[in-house]
Amino acid sequence: MKKRALRTLALALVMLLACAMALADVRTTASVNMRSGPGKNYEIVTSFSAGKKLTYLGETKMDDRPVAWYKVTDGKHTGWVSSMYAELEGEKSQTAPTAAPTAAPTAAPVAQPTQAPAGDGQVALPALNAGGLFANGGAQDTGTPPEAAPEAEPVAEPTPTIVPFIDISADAKPVELSTYYRADLVTAANEIGLISYRQVESEVPYQYYNDALILAGNQNVENIVVYGAGYEVYGVSVGMNANTAMAWLNAAGLDYVDSVNGLTYEHKAAADAPFADANGHDSCINLWVDENNIITEIDWSTYTG
Repeated sequence: MKKRALRTLALALVMLLACAMALADVRTTASVNMRSGPGKNYEIVTSFSAGKKLTYLGETKMDDRPVAWYKVTDGKHTGWVSSMYAELEGEKSQTAPTAAPTAAPTAAPVAQPTQAPAGDGQVALPALNAGGLFANGGAQDTGTPPEAAPEAEPVAEPTPTIVPFIDISADAKPVELSTYYRADLVTAANEIGLISYRQVESEVPYQYYNDALILAGNQNVENIVVYGAGYEVYGVSVGMNANTAMAWLNAAGLDYVDSVNGLTYEHKAAADAPFADANGHDSCINLWVDENNIITEIDWSTYTG
């Protein structure tokens, strides 16, 4: 009788744990593809932007690198997302890997000033002024100002007035961003004139942004998100008709991939690319389209997981 009671109790605990795991959420930390199986060799089911909440189905598997993959659903589609671009909230799966994926480089692209936690849980870091990262200066909207650097020796010549290298005014030609893919992140942000900076918990933690553009990555630009005017990717811009956008990307030599949400094109890896999938692609460009067939957002993400 005692053994039977213990067996019944253990079964009940397992069932409660399974229910708890099934109710847990997975939140995407960057743009990520949902795949039909736990690995990059499986077909793409759909794609999600950062911040998307998905229902965790209680199953975690490792691929051969090893990287953990979560089985999830958004209510319409069921598949797997990489733990490198998503995090499990609430109860954790008992099959979660004991070895963490390869950590991002510990060295930030810029010297880190004193950090103050932002209201949304992110760490806000102020942009540096003319004495630091950006030649054009600029104020940071959140964060604690860094300690004053030692004053430089005075010079005879007056300091000239510096303006952003790229003109992004209403009358300017849109900035083509394809030339900045995998470029040095700090240099790209400086040239474009992005003076706002933040650090988030993500595989692409360092982000430079304005009200229409985000450049993110570690040392290099690994994620480009366009959601306003003034920028284009291979000639494609927000507000463009989706058919016109497809013509531009086809002409640029990108490969179209079936996608349930919006349009997805894969970018062919260069010879010196640090990573490429089995088909020779190193990244994908997702075009988000509204009910009028108009592009509302462009999201270019590097494949690393």
